Amino acid sequence: MALNLRLLGSPTLESDGQSIPLPFERRSQLLAFLALRRSWVGRAELAAMLWPEQSDKLAYTNLRKTLFRLRALPWAPSVEVQGGALRYDAPTDVAAFESALREGRLREAAHIRRGDFLEGFDDGASESWSGWIGFERERLRSAWHGAVLARLSTENDPAEGIELSARLLEADPLDEAALQAHMSWLARGGRPSQAREAYRAFARRLQEDFGLAPGAELQALHESLATASIGPRVAAPKPDDGFIGRSVELRQVAALLGQPDCRLVCVIGPGGVGKTRLARRALHHLAAGYGDGATFVPLEDAAVASDVPMAMARELGIALSGRRDALGEVIDGIGKRHLLLALDNFEQLAPEAWVLERLLDECPRLQLLVTSRVRLGLASEQLLPIEGLPWPDAEDQDRFESFDAVRLFVRAARRLEPGFVPETEAAAIVEICRQVEGLPLAIELAAAWVRVMSCEAISSQLREGIQLLRAMDQARPARHASMQVVFDETWRLLGSAERDALARLSVFQGGFSAEAARAVTGAPAAVLGALADRCLLRKDGQRLHMHVLLQQLAAARLAESGAREATQRAHALHFHRLLAGLRKAAADGDRAGLSQLDTELPNWRLAWSWSLAHPMRDALAGSVFTLLHFCDHRFRLEEGLSMLREAAGSRAARDEPRLAALLLAAAAHLEYRLDRYVEAHATATRALAATDSKADHDARLQCFKVLGGCCLRLGRHAEARRWFEKALRQAPAAMDPNNAAAMLDNLARVEKALGNYAQALRLCQQSLLQHRLLGDAAGEALCLNNLGAQLGDSGDIDTARKYLDEGLALCERHGIVGTRSLILANLSELAFKEGRDDAAAAITRRALEFAEAVGNRALVSWLRIQTARIQLRRRDLEAARGELAAAMESAIAMGRPSHLFAALSGFAELLEAQGERGCARQVLEFCAAHPSIGAPERDEARARLRQFQHGPAPKWPGLELDELVHRIVLEASVRHAPLIATLRAAA
Repeated sequence: MALNLRLLGSPTLESDGQSIPLPFERRSQLLAFLALRRSWVGRAELAAMLWPEQSDKLAYTNLRKTLFRLRALPWAPSVEVQGGALRYDAPTDVAAFESALREGRLREAAHIRRGDFLEGFDDGASESWSGWIGFERERLRSAWHGAVLARLSTENDPAEGIELSARLLEADPLDEAALQAHMSWLARGGRPSQAREAYRAFARRLQEDFGLAPGAELQALHESLATASIGPRVAAPKPDDGFIGRSVELRQVAALLGQPDCRLVCVIGPGGVGKTRLARRALHHLAAGYGDGATFVPLEDAAVASDVPMAMARELGIALSGRRDALGEVIDGIGKRHLLLALDNFEQLAPEAWVLERLLDECPRLQLLVTSRVRLGLASEQLLPIEGLPWPDAEDQDRFESFDAVRLFVRAARRLEPGFVPETEAAAIVEICRQVEGLPLAIELAAAWVRVMSCEAISSQLREGIQLLRAMDQARPARHASMQVVFDETWRLLGSAERDALARLSVFQGGFSAEAARAVTGAPAAVLGALADRCLLRKDGQRLHMHVLLQQLAAARLAESGAREATQRAHALHFHRLLAGLRKAAADGDRAGLSQLDTELPNWRLAWSWSLAHPMRDALAGSVFTLLHFCDHRFRLEEGLSMLREAAGSRAARDEPRLAALLLAAAAHLEYRLDRYVEAHATATRALAATDSKADHDARLQCFKVLGGCCLRLGRHAEARRWFEKALRQAPAAMDPNNAAAMLDNLARVEKALGNYAQALRLCQQSLLQHRLLGDAAGEALCLNNLGAQLGDSGDIDTARKYLDEGLALCERHGIVGTRSLILANLSELAFKEGRDDAAAAITRRALEFAEAVGNRALVSWLRIQTARIQLRRRDLEAARGELAAAMESAIAMGRPSHLFAALSGFAELLEAQGERGCARQVLEFCAAHPSIGAPERDEARARLRQFQHGPAPKWPGLELDELVHRIVLEASVRHAPLIATLRAAA
């Protein structure tokens, strides 16, 4: 039976030419969820998605019933069941849409979508289902919107352009980008009157609903329809930061005005960015190229259109007779003169920009350079946006005065404090420039305070709030007397909807997507576009940003409005929903999911913290494992542990013991990953004691896994096996195939430590197969590493390398940081076994640099042992001795027997290299006989012993393991002479 499931719009199933609507019921929900995933999904996840409010047992019962009822449907054979996982891999319109996008088939992608994802399948009673469906709807809607806009930007049939842009407007009637495209295609199709009518309808609705006018670009397009055909617009050149001299921007202004078709350049940017100074400097450089010179016209006091010609007449020396309108007299005065005029501070006059069009129309050799905080919206306008000055990073302090932001600060400071010595306060100056993001006015205002306080004190004041930004500097022009004054003027020019949106946007950290902005603030795209037109938002790739000082000042307005807590709650809920929606992607190490979490890290970290102070227990519980997996794969272990510990001590956790147990269980995992095995064991034991055997499935499962891992690391292998088997019983394959696959891998490690190599290999191969079936990239990469290590130990070097290379490629593709370093370490071991010492050394250095950077103590310890072994082959005994001592010290601190015995094996190699073969044999005999040694380390010691002459085993001087390893560390500086003497005496 040929099946095709349509999920975009009202869900239907197409089979053999028939279209069957799917009713909204559990069977259909299950089918839709599986169809979107197109991979194996565990029963645990399905039960939690569809019946989140019910106990695990009841949820699994309902899932079984739903599956039984599903079998009665004609397409039931397409639903595959394997152990504890299900899959539905029939074609869907969503898969076709995403495939078309990936392959650049924009026309096809744009036409596939019939409506929103799963229309009519909302379930207000299920937060998990609502969160998932909302997340997917927004993702697919955004992708479709981008595909249609991309399609519309290419040359194609006007009829298609009109149809597609109309569909965009149908989806969001206040989408300015869609309306702009629709108007353009109507004009190209010979229907300009319909384009103007569409604009007027949009403008009416925008005014009625939000009290706003359309954006500048849209206004310009509307005006141009009356007089000219729609053509491609020249993109504004990107600014290049600079202040003193602004050499790059000056070249750009000259290049633009040098173009024969460019009559008007508008330099735009936020207040205080240096637009006026740039315009004055440009006139200075360009005046010689104009037969009638260049004139600067300040307009800060102009309020209405009639003020513009008055100011121009004053600066140009044109006497106004009053017999006709002032603009007409100025036009007559300019006539055909070859002239450049700079009109400064035009933002309050932007609605009257028609004045400039008339000037240019009637003065054929006139060119204009305009500065404004907002785009003018003229068809002839050429934009040149400018931003703050480049500032140094902390590591650039040795050359910090080569950065323009610092040069400006120093120059401003020396005006008031001639003896100012910047070298003595370099770090604080760099921090000040960073805090104000290079905004020139803010830099100068901050520098003025050197007359009363140190730069460190200025930086501290900026960190604490905006008081310095409010302080007035009477030496400056009134409009630039403080950042507060600049902001107040900007605020005055905004409409109520723009003010509300700007204030609410201040809750974001590190930028935000347009979708997130709309979800948190409720502002439509048109309002965001209006803020961007006023240079209050800047677009960087797919994200929007506010200047940090603007954000502080807008936050103060939000507090005054009384809407701060509601906005912060909306922000927290949005990003908790994002975390919950990305749990599976984070667990699997999915590249796209991890990248999205990287991008939104400042926001979801803020949401997490806010949730602790304003208890949001369900949201926190739903986000725990996404945070855990992200920090694990990105190796942000200390950061994640700090967040979890803070949460475990919060009021939300104190009021809800089950949440506290979940948080402690997650914290125990990160302690384990940080090689704090005793601490992790204690935390997991504490968390487990606080759980309920029936209600706290996730917390108990996490505790079992941590306890098993700790016991394995501490050499308590039988105990480790028991804990891993408990974890498997807690979530068997029928319930949670991902967990079952991971436990097979863990049990393989136990069997390897016990010397059951064949069983270990079998379990590891089974685990790898399961992870691949589940599409779990992180689990697959770890299995490939463990399998490669085991085959390398058995001597199958070629196969081992194949697995390790495959695992490394997987880690690189998905950004799975922790496992990547383990694979590098094992590849180093393979190269060493093959005698390729240079390759081994290079790989070891690469892995060691990373391990030290992220604080992976266990890996650092092992890699130092490896480094020492390479140095011994090169006969660099002193370097090897130092590395071994450092590795041994780290292994002692962790209490990890496998590393202790690996270091002891390396120490035996060092003794042998020194000519102390008898002592080397004594150490190896001690290792081989010690009850704490794992089977792989014991087998290695015995293999090494076979290289010595046969004879009675040498006597051991009675040293215990603890004393031996401490003496190796302490006696490294004297080449272990006392320890060697002790060993010789016993022999």
